[in-house]
Amino acid sequence: MALIEMVEKQADGDLVREMLGFAAEWIIEAEVKAQAVAVTRSL
Repeated sequence: MALIEMVEKQADGDLVREMLGFAAEWIIEAEVKAQAVAVTRSL
């Protein structure tokens, strides 16, 4: 079952969406920080 289908069928789909959004934001932030460190080290 696809994740979207699970979210649509969940009674608390808003909670699942919020958790996924938080996780995605956290991952993107970590990637940006890693890139910033890599750029700083290459200077």
